[in-house]
Amino acid sequence: MPGSMTGYGHADEGGYLVEIKGLNHRYKDIRVKLPRDMNQIEIQVRSAVSDAIQRGKVDVIITRNIAEAEKQGLKINWDYAKAVYTDLKTMAGHFGGETSFRDVMLIPGVVGEEDKLLDEQWALIGPPLGRALKGFLDTRLEEGEKLGKDMAERIQVLEGIRLSIEASSAGMPKIFAERLSANINSLMQGKTQVDEVRLAQEIAIMAERCDITEEVVRLKSHFEIFAQTLKSANAAGRRLEFILQEINREFNTIGSKSQDTSISIFVIDAKTEIEKIREQLQNIE
Repeated sequence: MPGSMTGYGHADEGGYLVEIKGLNHRYKDIRVKLPRDMNQIEIQVRSAVSDAIQRGKVDVIITRNIAEAEKQGLKINWDYAKAVYTDLKTMAGHFGGETSFRDVMLIPGVVGEEDKLLDEQWALIGPPLGRALKGFLDTRLEEGEKLGKDMAERIQVLEGIRLSIEASSAGMPKIFAERLSANINSLMQGKTQVDEVRLAQEIAIMAERCDITEEVVRLKSHFEIFAQTLKSANAAGRRLEFILQEINREFNTIGSKSQDTSISIFVIDAKTEIEKIREQLQNIE
């Protein structure tokens, strides 16, 4: 079954909260937000998510658990803090005002977390990221299963419409012959008798132009391919979109060829179902 592009997963472990949110997008768009001192593992995080999806907009947000950070205490760059404090006091002496430790703490680089090597950071983030990613993918599959079931049911509706069109089209040549003959007889009243051979030729030409047998047969094939693709393990939204385009094209051709009102109504009903399937496909990966 196909997977949806919409999903959510999260994990809170080792002092870090990992959240992964997915939305619809034509291409693969991954955005990663990390604590400032962990930017060096962004490539690893992005790669892990990219390997798990085909397309969609995905936001990965990793934040540090405040309670855990408090346990670890602050890392103060005392030499830098003293230099900053001296400079701030000098400025206060020139321009007026007082300097406190709060002013010093606001200067970037005075207070920070303990620097960790890339491998150490990845060891902290990797496990919760993996669990959040699994939850994210599970919700996508669950949503995709619902969408796939809905689309499969609509394809069955389209197959019913196709059968109705096929049944209605069986009598079209006779209808054309009667209609054309009546029109010609009306025009030829009091004039030379109609050439029956020429009339038969004209009927044959019109019947050929309005013949929708090929379109009806191709529709059945398109429906089968669509249903098979839905059931496949690697169902792709783009492939399904291409198949749906072909289905829509066949119904358009049937509508333009048909001279029968009932068939035109069937085509309208079919295009309504196609539009509903197209809306669902916007969510398929």
